[in-house]
Amino acid sequence: MSHEIYSVLSGALGVWQQTEVTANNLANISTTAYREQRTTYEQVDRDPRPLGNSFSRMVPGFVNQIDGPIINDNVETHVALRGPGFLVVETRDGEALLTRNGNLRIDEDRFLVTQDGERVLGHTGAIRLPLGEKIEIDADGNVTTRLDNGFDVVVRQVDQLRLMYSDDLIPRGGGRYQPGGAVTEASACRVTQGATEGSNVDPMREMVELIQTARYFDIYQKAIQTSDALDQTIYALPRG
Repeated sequence: MSHEIYSVLSGALGVWQQTEVTANNLANISTTAYREQRTTYEQVDRDPRPLGNSFSRMVPGFVNQIDGPIINDNVETHVALRGPGFLVVETRDGEALLTRNGNLRIDEDRFLVTQDGERVLGHTGAIRLPLGEKIEIDADGNVTTRLDNGFDVVVRQVDQLRLMYSDDLIPRGGGRYQPGGAVTEASACRVTQGATEGSNVDPMREMVELIQTARYFDIYQKAIQTSDALDQTIYALPRG
């Protein structure tokens, strides 16, 4: 078998993996705060080189951090983020992860949590809200409550949303990310209460990319068939 077929196979595998990433982006067009994932390729040289000397490989690319559209719903526990930054949530295992999904609620213990029940962290820990008070969250993430007892209005500062940023993100499912590098305070991030953020996937671009990868895969497939046909022709030559 000719060595070049292995290089072609590596390209076909990379294109197939890229197709899966693109299809996943398209499947999440309507997912709250979904961040589009992009792919990159790198050349891999082997030494020693029993199967050829040049291969391509798809590597984890990057998470597109462009803002998605604002979707207003007037739910007081919902927040949408503008600019670079993420909410910090605590998993049931005590791990801190990042998310843009501001579709939040209050659980039975009065903690501010995600739809999956993971607690949202403030600067003093998990944010816990008093019963029967109106919640207000300002652009800086300050969480206050307001109680009108009929005589006066009592305003209390509960906490401030912990907003962090990392430009190296490892997807962990459910719109959550593990920082793959340095994490810093998201000083430029702003919060909009009573809204959530839509997916930032560009469906037109993803459809074009899906068509392109299908064509590339077809080209690789034909190259493999041609290489195999040449091998068969060589093997059929008379020995002498």
